[in-house]
Amino acid sequence: MLDNLIASRKKQLKLYTKFGFVFLLIILMLIPNSLIIDLIFDRQVLEQQVQSEISAGWGPDQKIVGPILSIPYRQRKIVDDKIIYSDHVLKVLPSELSVDVDVSTEERKKGIYKAILYKGGHSMSGVFTLPSNINFGNYVDSILWSEISIDIGFSASSSLEGIAYVDIGGIKHKMRSGASSTSSSPSSVHTTFAIDPSILRLDFSCAFSIKGSGSLTYVPVADSAEYTLRSDWHSPSFIGFPLPGERQISSEGFTAQWNNTEYNKPFKRMWEDDQVNIYRTSNMFGVKLVSPVGHYQKNMRSSKYALMIMSLTFMMFFFFEVLKGAAIHSIQYVFVGLALSVFYVLLLSLSEHVGFEWAYFVASCHIIGLIGWYSIYMFNDKRSVFVLISILVGLYGYIYILLQMEDYALVVGSLGLFAILASVMYLSRRMNWYEMHIE
Repeated sequence: MLDNLIASRKKQLKLYTKFGFVFLLIILMLIPNSLIIDLIFDRQVLEQQVQSEISAGWGPDQKIVGPILSIPYRQRKIVDDKIIYSDHVLKVLPSELSVDVDVSTEERKKGIYKAILYKGGHSMSGVFTLPSNINFGNYVDSILWSEISIDIGFSASSSLEGIAYVDIGGIKHKMRSGASSTSSSPSSVHTTFAIDPSILRLDFSCAFSIKGSGSLTYVPVADSAEYTLRSDWHSPSFIGFPLPGERQISSEGFTAQWNNTEYNKPFKRMWEDDQVNIYRTSNMFGVKLVSPVGHYQKNMRSSKYALMIMSLTFMMFFFFEVLKGAAIHSIQYVFVGLALSVFYVLLLSLSEHVGFEWAYFVASCHIIGLIGWYSIYMFNDKRSVFVLISILVGLYGYIYILLQMEDYALVVGSLGLFAILASVMYLSRRMNWYEMHIE
């Protein structure tokens, strides 16, 4: 009797020891998982570096400011019985502005990485309400109406395609590289012309095409403005303030329209010299041409479910060992854990070449097949192997569905965990753990 009790206690101790080993193995398997996460991050950083290299030879994120009218004038003051002349520039923003943009995109590859590039064909037209003499302040000696200029600022004006012109009163003026004054943007184009000082309204129009990558944004400059953007890109992200009042997005591209008023711009319509640094303002709006969730992001999200997959898989093997009497050695648990970890390496490497969806299908089939084949020699029971494979297929399929979701991933994931826990508790509700043991 005593010998039977001692034998039973030893078997139960073996059960608890095996359970402790499985729990410890799950914790230890987080080490290779963390290394895989680091590998995904490194590959993602490398992708960003290659994209930056591609963009450097094409054009950066473009921020467009303007057009801005610059009117030079000279002040004459008497200081200590001496006449002192000082030169200034009055900056004037448009009272009306209409901007029509046609953005065409293309993908450039370098190795296995690619970057989204665009060309933005712009057509601008608008009105400058010219200032009266009182707007120039006191002690005005002369206003240089023959040296008026229009500036348009960019993040990189070197990415302009072709020659840009401004049409003023039916006359085309070629825009030259650089800013018209030191208070203007360091990356600008401008043109200088003369006007009759008696006119009060200056109508203009211009057209240009600029290359860039990533985003295309604008600083609100007019009292009344309408911006219309059309593109063949299907995944726009509208950024800044305000957001477009109207937008249409389809698989063939998007159209967006902004209608701005003077209340959207954080600066006045006229200022002297560098009183306002409009080029450094953070007030802007536009669009970012983003890629749909990339395979690196999906790989990262997938690796975060590794703990759940390993825990459930080891739990299945543990239950098979307890309920079916299958003798599973600790080394076999280790091999199964390594196979589960290799899945994420396979997924990462394949997704760089065939896309995440196909990579997930191929990697999961290989790992499920490998574990199923290996379990044949552990269980010696085809029915148990079939049940194991079915559960693994359902588990990897459930994780794939979670990865495709964004808005509902958390709620579906939490409900799934609840369902799994409820199922395990239901199936084990009649088990007498005090009498359970393994051989």
